[in-house]
Amino acid sequence: MPVTDPSPRAAAAVENLPPFPHAALKVAELLRNEPASLRLIADTLKTDAALSAEVLRLANSPLVEVRYKVTSVLQALALLGAGRVSNLIMTLTLSKMLARAGRSDAMRRLWRHNLACALAAQQMVDGDEMDEAYYAGLFHDIGRLALFVQEPALYDRALSEDRDVDEMEWSLFGVNHQEVGALVIEKWKLPRAFREVILGHRSPRGSDSKLTLLVHAACEVANRLGFSFLPLKDTDAELGPADELGYSIALVINALECEYGI
Repeated sequence: MPVTDPSPRAAAAVENLPPFPHAALKVAELLRNEPASLRLIADTLKTDAALSAEVLRLANSPLVEVRYKVTSVLQALALLGAGRVSNLIMTLTLSKMLARAGRSDAMRRLWRHNLACALAAQQMVDGDEMDEAYYAGLFHDIGRLALFVQEPALYDRALSEDRDVDEMEWSLFGVNHQEVGALVIEKWKLPRAFREVILGHRSPRGSDSKLTLLVHAACEVANRLGFSFLPLKDTDAELGPADELGYSIALVINALECEYGI
């Protein structure tokens, strides 16, 4: 269901997004397509000084309990693993984009939902599929993020007034956030599989990809754990605090919020 003629406001929301860091995309591609060496990944990351600094910051942060100073990207990759580093880079990149809209309850709800979905999807698979599952969960509502950055006050007002957020998007932008998300995937040259997830994860069909069905399930889990962007309905009972998956996801999200302010 491609967007053939997006409204000017929807097109502006996509155009106003900064380009996705080339080094981050290259690392993700290396991890997806071939068993790349850590040195090759380190050399790729070092082409972007900001990303290299973030990798070193993570390796030396309280999130990683090491007893010595990590001083090189290659050393950090060996310590953390390339997949974990790549996931963090993607997460921080989206976080910085969303920070342009300022701080609000709606922003925090939206961001926590995306993180929870990514973490839940990652824990539902094993091995080589874990990184792709995390990325798909992280990007599944990228269209909502793009529109939110464009008009943050409108989302805060819609939530505070208990308005239908999807209807608000249609009335103001003339398009829904799934279709905008597909445009963002094209702009950033991300894998087409993520575009399919964005367009289909809310109401998947039996013919949809395994990744789409996975993200749909991860969204349901994130919502029921209390990480919902929209207020839960009375019929959507949250899982209890003793739930092991919910506890582990909350720990990661809280740690990222404390360390990186996201």
